[in-house]
Amino acid sequence: MSALYRSNAKEIDYEEVTVLDKPMLFTCLRVDRATVPKGMYCYEVRHDDEGRGDPCEIANWVMVNHWGTLISNQPIALKKNAASSNAYREIEPEKDWNYEGVDSTLQEYMEKHPPKKERNRGDAR
Repeated sequence: MSALYRSNAKEIDYEEVTVLDKPMLFTCLRVDRATVPKGMYCYEVRHDDEGRGDPCEIANWVMVNHWGTLISNQPIALKKNAASSNAYREIEPEKDWNYEGVDSTLQEYMEKHPPKKERNRGDAR
């Protein structure tokens, strides 16, 4: 995964989304986790296999069907995968995902939604 280009979290624009009833930021880019501020959580999103462009899974990392990256001020509960070092959570796009129609920077999001607690690099909860 290190060969993939990743963007600096602090230098890109995001879309505000509500995922699992929580305000978050979304970008279609892959984000360099080392640039995510302390106290913030970073996840990748996978889209459906049918190619409809529906987000269907949130994970620590996504190799195939990468839809984008979520940044949150609080952790998302993920289920550990025994076969890999990854953890994931399936979502229903109609119920669990909503685009708010607002663009935001990471700084603006953090001002509105300060981190809830310290970030743990494991991210799987």
